[in-house]
Amino acid sequence: MRNRVPAGRRRALSLAAAVVVVTGLTAGTARATTVGPVDLGTLPGDDESTVLAVNEAGVMVGLSQAGSNPRRDHPVRWDATGQITALPTPGGTEGQVRDINSIGVSAGYVLTAGTAVPTRWDAAGQATLLQLPAGYHNALAWAISDTNVVVGSWSTPGNQYHGFRWDPDGTVTDLGALPGETWSMAEDISADGSIITGGANRAGANQAARWVNGGPLTELEPQALNSGTHVINDSGVIAGTVRDTSGGPTIPARWDQAGVRHPMEWPSPHVVWVYQIGSTGYVVGSGYLYPPKRSALLWDLDGHVTALPDDGKGADAESVNADGTVAGTFKSQATVWFLNGERRQLGTLPGGTGSRGYRITDSGRVVGTAYTAAGKGHAVYWTLD
Repeated sequence: MRNRVPAGRRRALSLAAAVVVVTGLTAGTARATTVGPVDLGTLPGDDESTVLAVNEAGVMVGLSQAGSNPRRDHPVRWDATGQITALPTPGGTEGQVRDINSIGVSAGYVLTAGTAVPTRWDAAGQATLLQLPAGYHNALAWAISDTNVVVGSWSTPGNQYHGFRWDPDGTVTDLGALPGETWSMAEDISADGSIITGGANRAGANQAARWVNGGPLTELEPQALNSGTHVINDSGVIAGTVRDTSGGPTIPARWDQAGVRHPMEWPSPHVVWVYQIGSTGYVVGSGYLYPPKRSALLWDLDGHVTALPDDGKGADAESVNADGTVAGTFKSQATVWFLNGERRQLGTLPGGTGSRGYRITDSGRVVGTAYTAAGKGHAVYWTLD
């Protein structure tokens, strides 16, 4: 789990001493070969597809899509060999599946005639709709724990946007907002279901927040002018960004299981984004170390930042696994960077002109999108052998 696409990227002389550009790191071992891309295709009648999450067994979930205006999303699952299956959408014909846990249970939502209804699909693909309390509507599920707790956000009867939690026994909880405020959003959850992360409003600004063991919404400490978290790993370590003062820089940070903030290195006055935290604590994102190009970034377990090699052309880092291997995109092709300094482009479909890498598992499966000769985006995967 935690290999999902979230619901939401120089100081010339001084950076030289503070930022390591990967050219000869010695830790880690590169994989010998790459298999793929394997085209995961679409459902009959659809023309594009995308993977939104993958688990360690290699089971993938995402969308098969058709049309352009409107675009129609059909939730699908691919087994580890790439066989596609349509997931049922009771009460509607469209929907999205956003996350899958380690035992193959997935979560998302179905679009019915009147509203979006959170949905859980079991490992066999059978759907269960979350029955919304009276007056609640437009509920979107974003993540699921290994204990089958589903989290997301909905509109209350008063049209306030709140996070929610749906337990396996059917209990549904409105996660509320900070005192005196009206907005919150639950975006991700730890493997055991004990820690939920997301955001809340305070004094007109977004704040990083979490819910622990069914307790109330709390801001991640110490309080900042504004902050944001979108991702958590299986063990409950959260990653995001913080701005402490109106004139100060945005700083990447990790929060441990106790909620203690650990700033990560960012010796630049320019913007930075955090995209994912791996199972062992590596963090990846993008930021402007050397404008105008955007650098792909890796933070190690001690919080030190590395600009991944991009030949000065810019790159994006989207995901990182337990070994510190990063998946992303360089020069319009899905790319992986290994800790030993190797950069490897993963290739495209026959006749296609580009690809993107979105997520990488600890076992070495990279999922993403590649374009066909007709210019259509198809879900694909690569295997690092």
